[in-house]
Amino acid sequence: MDAMMGVPGYNNSVCGGEIVYKSKDECLSATKVDLNTHGIAGFSPGDDVIPAAYRWPVELSPKVDYEDYESSVPVVDMAELYPNEARRGLDDVAEVAKKRIVAEMLKAAETWGVFQIVNHGVAAELMERLQAQAHKFFSLPMELKNEISVKKVSTGSVLLGYGFKVRGGSLTHCTWSEGLYLAAGDVSFLKDSANKLYSKDCDKESFVSTVLEYEAAVNQCSLQVLHLLAEGMGIDPAHFDRYLNKDVTIQRWNYYPPCPEPERTLGLLEHTDAGLLAAVHLGDVGGLQVQRDGKWFAVRPEKNGFAIILGDMLEMMTRGRFHSVPHRAVVNKSKPRLSIGNFLFLNQTMEVVSPTDLPVPAAEEERDTRPEYRPFTFAELLAHKLSTKPLRTFEFFKVQHKSLVPTS
Repeated sequence: MDAMMGVPGYNNSVCGGEIVYKSKDECLSATKVDLNTHGIAGFSPGDDVIPAAYRWPVELSPKVDYEDYESSVPVVDMAELYPNEARRGLDDVAEVAKKRIVAEMLKAAETWGVFQIVNHGVAAELMERLQAQAHKFFSLPMELKNEISVKKVSTGSVLLGYGFKVRGGSLTHCTWSEGLYLAAGDVSFLKDSANKLYSKDCDKESFVSTVLEYEAAVNQCSLQVLHLLAEGMGIDPAHFDRYLNKDVTIQRWNYYPPCPEPERTLGLLEHTDAGLLAAVHLGDVGGLQVQRDGKWFAVRPEKNGFAIILGDMLEMMTRGRFHSVPHRAVVNKSKPRLSIGNFLFLNQTMEVVSPTDLPVPAAEEERDTRPEYRPFTFAELLAHKLSTKPLRTFEFFKVQHKSLVPTS
């Protein structure tokens, strides 16, 4: 029997034998049982108790509900950068509007380390098409998904393929989720994955073309956000571009099935991201939580928005002006959730040097400007994050300077 028979899609070309739904809600409703049970070992539909492997220690279990939106993460509306829904250069934008957007991003980066953007120039229709591809993938039989099981590639311990988040540091508990890492700029990897997953040419072509189109659009959006943040700091908008590998973007698809005991498990463990920033489409179900001043906050998903999550490298490269935000994913009892993250990828072998020449805010004029970290490569940072230190990994490279203040 064809593996794709009965697997739904929407807003896609119709392949022979495929059921095509016109909306995401219709697609989810029709496939709820299959989608909710894939990827969770030792668990069957109707079970009231989760397997022991997914039961996290009480001190790590979430205390904030997935929809407990007590305080809202900042939302930046970028509509004034794209008049008439068309992408235009920043030179054509009213200076006052641009300054407002930069100021809002800068404040959020300094106080939260995360913010959401809306009206960002990435077409809603494209976002829907990629979600359809992700739902189609996660509804495949496990034996097909395992054809592209996760593996480490290249010198930087980069993960690609299908798999699960198993532990953080010395912990050995499973997370209530399944995921797919894609090297979105690696066409040969995408084609090889499509050939293993799908039998019909139209399914293969749709998978590859949609991922590439989405990658190009979100990368452009992410770079613009990075440039606006740099400009707000008073430095060259392209200041951080030299560290990027613009040929490769890592895309992470996460699927979180409903869980009968959401208070006893996690969808993703608390961590900080390694790179500069990530643009994450949260879908329409809550689950992302971020930490600020030691307290967890649930992030309310903005329709067709992206959560911009700042990473370790950006905090290090701004000497702590921006924050690498700890974040995690929680699950719920009744609603499946899908999130799609795009990560600006760094050159793994280029040496990163702690900056000493950034503009210093007026309130910090007396700050020590000596290098805070020893030189290191992004490959080193990734290796430490994956093996020992998922939170604020850049602190591993911190230099202890002697005090400049006389002791006598």
